[in-house]
Amino acid sequence: MRPAAYKMRIKDVVLGQYIRSPDGTQPSYLLTPWGEQITRVRVMGTVVDKFLREDQNYATLRIDDGSETVSIRGWQEAAKELEKFSLGDIIDVIGRIREFNGEIYLTPELLIRVEDPNWELVRELEIIAMRREAIAAGVRPKFIKVETGGPDIAASRDVTEAAEAEEEPLPVVSDELKKKVAIAIEKLDTGSGVEPITIANELNLSLSQINDALRVMFVEGDVFEPAAGKFRLAR
Repeated sequence: MRPAAYKMRIKDVVLGQYIRSPDGTQPSYLLTPWGEQITRVRVMGTVVDKFLREDQNYATLRIDDGSETVSIRGWQEAAKELEKFSLGDIIDVIGRIREFNGEIYLTPELLIRVEDPNWELVRELEIIAMRREAIAAGVRPKFIKVETGGPDIAASRDVTEAAEAEEEPLPVVSDELKKKVAIAIEKLDTGSGVEPITIANELNLSLSQINDALRVMFVEGDVFEPAAGKFRLAR
């Protein structure tokens, strides 16, 4: 079952702590200041920065909800979806939480254009209600990271372009191949993960095909690495 996407302020996302399993037996997750352990989130904000690489296979948006900003990064088809939005648009984003070079960002699963800005107030009231319930239950936020103030647009673009330069574009992989790889991992995994070469031999496919599929599945959150060079299904 797919984990829930928590409605949150962006501040509570970017000030969370990204946790990787010490022994690699579990998927990574975000520990929020409110003590939640989440892998998917739903945030709403205004697009304040946009980047599209020349080959149009990589794009980012930075959105601001008044509490903080966060980057949304997409490759291939996801990049095409991000490209549809412009500065000033309000969007509702459901995405998986990722971390690169110490920066929390999102990979989008669903992008909804918000035409009526009153929905921002509705979302804020929903979050306030949830936080009041948490406080009533004795929960208090613990901000793990030190706030340094919201990044300006020039600084955010520098970070985006630096990350883009280090991250190669994702290969094009069919859903059919990803499904075959997932089935093979489920069959072969004895608890410590499966090496790409073992999957390639099982499916009688080239190692490069399997590596491409695993890379895409890793970014999409379908697999994780319990140890270097071994993969397990994320459940």
